Amino acid sequence: MKKHLTFNLRYFAFWIILFAIYRLAFAIYQFENLSSVKFNEFINIFLRGAWMDASLAGYVLLITFLLQSLLFYASAPILKKIFGGFTLLLLLIINLVVISDMELYRNWGFRIDATPLLYLKTPKEAMASVKTPILILFILIITALTYLTHLAYQKSVAKKLDEAKPLKWWYIPIMLFLAATMIIPIRGGFGIAPMNPGKVYFSQNSFCNHAALNPVWNMMYSISKSSTMNKSYRVEIDKDIAAQRFSELMRTDSTFKVLKTDRPNIVIILLESMGSNLIEPLGGLPGVTPNINRLANKGLFFTGANASGDRSDKGIIAVLAGFPAQPTQSVIKYPTKSRKLATLSGVLHNCGYNTTFYYGGDPDFANIRSFLYHAKFQRLVTQDDFPKNYRNLKWGVHDEHVFNYLLSDLDTAKTPFFKMFFTLSSHEPFEIPAKQKFKGGSEVEQFLSSAYYTDSCLGSFMNKAIQKEWFKNTLFILIADHSHRHPNNFANHDPRRYRIPMI
Repeated sequence: MKKHLTFNLRYFAFWIILFAIYRLAFAIYQFENLSSVKFNEFINIFLRGAWMDASLAGYVLLITFLLQSLLFYASAPILKKIFGGFTLLLLLIINLVVISDMELYRNWGFRIDATPLLYLKTPKEAMASVKTPILILFILIITALTYLTHLAYQKSVAKKLDEAKPLKWWYIPIMLFLAATMIIPIRGGFGIAPMNPGKVYFSQNSFCNHAALNPVWNMMYSISKSSTMNKSYRVEIDKDIAAQRFSELMRTDSTFKVLKTDRPNIVIILLESMGSNLIEPLGGLPGVTPNINRLANKGLFFTGANASGDRSDKGIIAVLAGFPAQPTQSVIKYPTKSRKLATLSGVLHNCGYNTTFYYGGDPDFANIRSFLYHAKFQRLVTQDDFPKNYRNLKWGVHDEHVFNYLLSDLDTAKTPFFKMFFTLSSHEPFEIPAKQKFKGGSEVEQFLSSAYYTDSCLGSFMNKAIQKEWFKNTLFILIADHSHRHPNNFANHDPRRYRIPMI
């Protein structure tokens, strides 16, 4: 019995120490954020974080005690193999989450939660954001780390398990009792409120609070709290009253007409990741988007536009349906919800417009295809409509080819038409079929060069379009789906992170 108990104590300590090491690695990896962290805050990151680490370790020990009570008759070699396999599986999962979290935090500004699981239905497209060498390196790191941590477990924890003798049956209640006591670390103590992310928050510096979180625990918590998005809510207001209030809100005393016709052709170009930090007239870097800057001076330029969210699936919904981004889910992934949204394309289709959506990638990513059909797009032009030798981008076909396809389509399109093109060359991993505009191998320079490439494709397209007869009766709308953390690395809660151009 004593050998079993000392094994559990060492096992608990093993996880606490391992999580502390991973927290240190996370802080070092996010080195640019450490400059704002004071020494006492740095210490508190580990002290407060250990509280949540103990909660996760409590879950592990709960299973361990239950296994020991069920396998009380097992010999030491059998127990060692069972716990060795159990630990190997846990380490593989935990290492996968921890390493993924380090890089995702740099891009998203928050610790890993249930969000990545939403993209597992289309793993190919999800992996398209990652360069192949990075993916190979990621797999090698996970493999090596899992091997090393499992070796550490064998040397420091399981080594003396060989000396443990099978338990007598009357030790089963003791093991079950010890399993029950794990509710204390799992809940974070004896307080009324159970463990939650707020329990480890301690600073006005959000990075300190984020660093104190245990990524695996945070992901488990997020999954458990994720809404199914399938709930029905009873309408509390009479439809006639709602219509009256809406009409009052939309009432205007004057109309400023800028179009020469009441039924123009409409082309929306949804620009991937083109935030205000790239647009010079919005205070962005000079020289990144010269064509968008030029078009801003020629058209109606909306300087106060903001993205609804931080991902493309939310941006598409916001532009087409005016639906605000949700905090933990994206409505586009739930056809039972998204199909009920009124859309711009649906309204125009009902008014006799011919509707087409253009995207050089796979529209099955994030369930986009389903939503587009519900939105009454009569035709979808995707990567499958291009020769295979054009698919030299992980995400699909580069913007220049899709712009050319769109231009050719417009020449023969039946009017009035509504066309929407969603660009993708400025998406990670920022691979472009052109010479890098901005020298340097960093991710920032690669992103800026990809934005410059998309802007040049847009400029070429508009220069050709202006010479066409249909141009005189066509309204072009340029808007970004969302902004990007580069090049200013704005925090996820910073309003500047969401400023986008609209022309």
